[in-house]
Amino acid sequence: MAVKFRKKAIKFLEKASSEEVIKIQEQLNKLLIALEEQGVIPFSDLDIKKLRGEWEGFYRLRVGKVRVIFTVNFNSADIEVYTVGSRGDIYK
Repeated sequence: MAVKFRKKAIKFLEKASSEEVIKIQEQLNKLLIALEEQGVIPFSDLDIKKLRGEWEGFYRLRVGKVRVIFTVNFNSADIEVYTVGSRGDIYK
């Protein structure tokens, strides 16, 4: 299982403080471990929600004021991070 990042996500992470990046990495690692060991998304443990509307099929991971929008492909066992951003701007 691997974590893949889209350009938008990489762009945000390059500008973000090192503390924020470390927190995001820790949360993604916890998600990755839970998916590998249990095969399910730990919604309540990591504050993850299924998105609706335009973002149908995506999940949101909350890390403080930062939101990580991702999908999980159980067939190829990958997490693809589409975008990372601050709470107010991410859904626009």
